[in-house]
Amino acid sequence: MKNFCFFLLSFLSVSLIAQPTIAWQKNYGGSAHEYAWKSIPTSDGGFVFTGNTESSNGDVPDNAGNTDLWVARVNSVGAIVWSFTYGGTEDEEGYDIVEAADGTFYVAGWTNSYDGDVTGNHGTYSSDFWVLHISSSGILLKEKCFGGTSDDDAAAIGFTPDGYLLVSGTVYSNDGDVSGNHSSSETDLWVIKLDTALNLLSQLCVGGSDYEEGLNMAVTTDNGCVLVGRSYSSDGDVTGYHAGSDMLVAKISSTFMVEWAKCFGGSETEEGNSVVQLYDGSYAALGYTSTHNNGDVTGHHGSSGMDDFWLLKLTSAGVLEWAKCYGGTGDDQANGLTIASDGGYAMSGLTNSTDGDVSGFHASFFEPDVWVAKLTSSGTLLWQRCCGGSGQDESFNIYEESSNLFVVTGFTYSTDYDVTNNHGSADGWILKVNGVQGVEDLPLLQLKVYPNPTSDYFSVDYLQKETTLWVTDINGRTICHTTDFVGGNVSVSDWAAGTYLVRIESDNKIWSGEIEVQR
Repeated sequence: MKNFCFFLLSFLSVSLIAQPTIAWQKNYGGSAHEYAWKSIPTSDGGFVFTGNTESSNGDVPDNAGNTDLWVARVNSVGAIVWSFTYGGTEDEEGYDIVEAADGTFYVAGWTNSYDGDVTGNHGTYSSDFWVLHISSSGILLKEKCFGGTSDDDAAAIGFTPDGYLLVSGTVYSNDGDVSGNHSSSETDLWVIKLDTALNLLSQLCVGGSDYEEGLNMAVTTDNGCVLVGRSYSSDGDVTGYHAGSDMLVAKISSTFMVEWAKCFGGSETEEGNSVVQLYDGSYAALGYTSTHNNGDVTGHHGSSGMDDFWLLKLTSAGVLEWAKCYGGTGDDQANGLTIASDGGYAMSGLTNSTDGDVSGFHASFFEPDVWVAKLTSSGTLLWQRCCGGSGQDESFNIYEESSNLFVVTGFTYSTDYDVTNNHGSADGWILKVNGVQGVEDLPLLQLKVYPNPTSDYFSVDYLQKETTLWVTDINGRTICHTTDFVGGNVSVSDWAAGTYLVRIESDNKIWSGEIEVQR
């Protein structure tokens, strides 16, 4: 299918999608390696982030040894209010953070230390879930290890509506705090319930006889949660396994029962890195796929083995409604997903592509850019932006600060293009991407588009001035676009049979509809 249109009138073809801008960006770190994994907004208009650091200079006050868990609070203009490291003489990382009603914070990650700030590690040179309670000014109030004698790593934390904490991740253990692991030699997803004093109330292993990894979680309105990650199992709690690594999405009730645990994927590798519950109780899960158009995967941009962003829309019962790929012919891996204020989605991750849905790539194939994309509620791509420089840049988290202004969190090795003032090696990198107006915000344009269905062409009423025409297929890929369309016939003779979304925009008004092409 060709990415241009044939009209019965001539025009110059240019991109419809306005480029979003970086409204603000800043590096945080020291002379060694820092990674920012998660940021959340604070009530004063700033944000707080967690990650890990190897530095003891720059923005980092000290280091207890190797890699420490790092939390920093930042005001509305990007200045650090406070910055603290937590840990012992071995390694710690912080993956998620949540603010309590009293303004304190709870942080989840992992540790394999036995000293310093760390007490109660269950293993010997192995990792435990590590949960910290810190004050609004960063002072450590309480910490606790959870797990067994093998490696157990927490990835996500959240408050239930009734005020308890849920923490999820991955466990190798089947002793200590952990029971019910489905394999003696592989990992399960693990979710635990805590009170605000960090007392363990419930725990649950989710998986099968092969390898599972728990990578994120969304707390649900019924005081349960939905977990996302990946699975190689076809038994135990897991249903629907395809091949290789599948994306695993599992719904857990408030009483810690598995309601459903379903695999999605194809013949290659899939992984789920983010999940959200929508306002109607359904779910959206984001990750990546390297399957080239089989199983649950359609619209994959590259060859088999290359990754695309992969967004799934599921019913409240976990039934797949639709799944769409985004990216180019390089590797594109999605990590962060949020529901936007207009009901659509924003997602972030990394890209090595220079084609397909991706434009503006800064670096070489081996040095990815941060990739940010905005979608409609049905998964149609509205805009995208590559962010970064000539080094390695990746994002793990995104949220909307205000209408169409998105805060993106990750790390950068770059010192050029979009990146300034790198402290050395990898820095935590937080940027605000100012998007462009979506079609849902625009008033309607009155015109006729016909015939529908069609096999040769469709016609648009002649317009009094040049307008923008944009056509995408059901996977969100651009089929044609122009900004000086004045109406007339649009040839579809070389388009495959299927449904296409047509948008015509003029003077901040929009016509949007579907055209069915038949063969």
